[in-house]
Amino acid sequence: MAPYTIRKYQDQDREAVIDIFSKGLLTHVPSAFFHLLKQPRSILLLLSVPGALFLGSGSLLLFLLALPGLLVFLWMAARYPFKCYLSHALHTDFRDIRKSYLSDKGSCFWVAESEGQVVGMMCACPAQQGSREQKCLELLNLSVSPEYQGQGIAQSLIQTLFQFAQEQEYDAVVLNTICFNYPAQRVYEKMGFWKSHEAFDSLMWRLVAMPSFCYEYSVPSSL
Repeated sequence: MAPYTIRKYQDQDREAVIDIFSKGLLTHVPSAFFHLLKQPRSILLLLSVPGALFLGSGSLLLFLLALPGLLVFLWMAARYPFKCYLSHALHTDFRDIRKSYLSDKGSCFWVAESEGQVVGMMCACPAQQGSREQKCLELLNLSVSPEYQGQGIAQSLIQTLFQFAQEQEYDAVVLNTICFNYPAQRVYEKMGFWKSHEAFDSLMWRLVAMPSFCYEYSVPSSL
């Protein structure tokens, strides 16, 4: 296991951070595709469209071509929300990471560094909780390079965030993770998070039947 350190983001980290963020986000696409395949509407689509084309045209070739075409369509549908999220992030908060996360004491951006290389990242900012009375910090975009996973880096990043939340007198830490991201869910639950509810981040996620699991962690008082 290579030694690593957790530190705040620096401007020279940008290229590595964007690479980790982009690749980490898009690794969810295969799982999203298989999740989408299991949905009743997808099963109905895969069964009904080829059959209807065959009955309507009598063409076996059309029947055989319909299924792979529908699978490609479902792959693109599963990939689309992640591509949109990535594009939006790169044009908003990730466009100027320092301004977005390090210009206010209530936000922060950390990286994990091993042998001079950035291998993990995580950011956090005040949560938008509407009328909620608690002061909440939202954990965002936790990602570790695949070759460095399983070494406790994610847990160290989260522990750093807990310390930050306590120093900034937050009451709780909240986060959203996609419903089929089981490895992340196990890490969060191991670190003391509990699942509060399920929600769809937008209509786009609802259309592809991919809810987020919302987790919460109660920050211990520093007193």
